[in-house]
Amino acid sequence: MIVIRLTRVGKKNSPAYRVVVADKRRAVKRKFIEILGNYNPTRNPKELVINKERAFFWMERGAQPSPTIRNLMADAGVLSKSDKVNIVYGKEKSKKAIKEDAGKKPEIKTEEPTEPTETTSEQTEESKTE
Repeated sequence: MIVIRLTRVGKKNSPAYRVVVADKRRAVKRKFIEILGNYNPTRNPKELVINKERAFFWMERGAQPSPTIRNLMADAGVLSKSDKVNIVYGKEKSKKAIKEDAGKKPEIKTEEPTEPTETTSEQTEESKTE
């Protein structure tokens, strides 16, 4: 199976990535078929350069973009926003933690609206004379 994924390049503590087409069974830092572009998350704003024509060519041939690439391409406008994948990283909550969260009531803070004070021209003149 062919995938479109990121391959890390760059120095230590300054990551940069290549967007590559590779066989899924290959290691991430090993052989790839073609470089489609690059992604630099350390720049402000983040920089994504991708060859749209080649990406669509490979997707027509059956290449599946990784979830990260799918989200980056959706943000860049290559794919539609509806194609974004909701990824949740970290540990899943245990059943006990889920039950505890369900029992708690969320705190809702509401502020009472203050009524605006109306000042007339007569009140402002009186305050000026005093």
